[in-house]
Amino acid sequence: MRLPPGYIDYDRVDYRIIAPRLALDEMVALLRGPARDREPDASTYGGRGATRRVVLPGGRAVFVRKYVRGGFARHVLRDLYVLYPERPIRELIVTETARAAGCPVPQVLAVCVDYSVIGYRGSIVTEAIEGARPLIDVYAERDPAGRPALLSAVGNAIAGLHAAGVYHVDLNAHNVLVGPAERVSFVDFDRAFLGPPADAARADAARRRLWRSIEKLAGERGLALAPEGRQWLGMPAPASAMKGPR
Repeated sequence: MRLPPGYIDYDRVDYRIIAPRLALDEMVALLRGPARDREPDASTYGGRGATRRVVLPGGRAVFVRKYVRGGFARHVLRDLYVLYPERPIRELIVTETARAAGCPVPQVLAVCVDYSVIGYRGSIVTEAIEGARPLIDVYAERDPAGRPALLSAVGNAIAGLHAAGVYHVDLNAHNVLVGPAERVSFVDFDRAFLGPPADAARADAARRRLWRSIEKLAGERGLALAPEGRQWLGMPAPASAMKGPR
């Protein structure tokens, strides 16, 4: 797989670290230094509890996420993967493709792959998006009059991803982030993939996945969802709503 421009492959046979040229030394120190196996603490974010926020010596904040399995496989393999190409490298390529197209995603500062006899373990380092919070938290704080603009901003940002041929198969109200001035960002591109630009079926599936997540999390918080919310997000109205009164 071809790496994004500017990335260096620091290959040491039993492990690889891929990072931008100027950040390579710092990323090697972070991923191979004494703190590499430190467990996530109270500042853990997202995923399956394997992401931690780290402030680098120069003051820059990053997230280090270890790849951990979900479902039944987590009881057997947990963080061991056997299928290639390596998941961290796939995520690097997809994320940086989106960023190169101008999509609002964090820069990948490094991926690390540790090889074993029967597979590999991986981790990824991304820049922290300061001031951004999960969509569901921002949605919950908005009054009903402010929610159309919020969901419309999210819908427009999703359209930009799909126009670039980037499909995030796990969009949810936690990995869509919103910052000041309705700045929308997307994180966690594990399992995302590249495809034809603006593929309608794939785009619709991504929006439906996000809407289901919003419905579920809003329900847990006792929040009402306006019937028009789907359209604000860029989805068609439900068939029942389109039929109108008999």
